[in-house]
Parts: sequence; structure tokens; C-alpha cells
Amino acid sequence: MKQKLEIDTGLLKVGDRVRLIPDTITWKGELALQRKTGVVIECRNDGQRVTVRFASGKLLMSLDAGIFERL
Repeated sequence: MKQKLEIDTGLLKVGDRVRLIPDTITWKGELALQRKTGVVIECRNDGQRVTVRFASGKLLMSLDAGIFERL
């Protein structure tokens, strides 16, 4: 029986819980989302751009995945 080895590439995937990285431009502009957790609901360009939904219903669409940290 062969097992698939899953390699963590560091890219975000649908379903990942994330938070905005402090001191980024988006973090400074979204005061209500600072220290809030969201869920990745869409990935584009193999995880380089993502759409994130927060509990408040706010969507951040097609943003660079580099401004989020995975929890």
C-alpha cells in the first residue's frame, strides 16, 4: 500500500484559519479586523492570492497571501 506524502509548501489552502500580519498596509487599513481570525474560502494562482471571510461577514478578496499568517 502506497501512502502519499503531503509536503507543506507554506502556501495557504481553502479552509486554513488566518489572521492579518501586524503592521502591513491592509492591517493598518482594517481596524475592525486586527487580531481577528478568518477562513480562506478561495485560492487563486496556486495559493498566492486568497479570499478570506471573517466572522463579521467581511470579505477580503483576491489579496496577496503574504499579508496573512496561518494559525
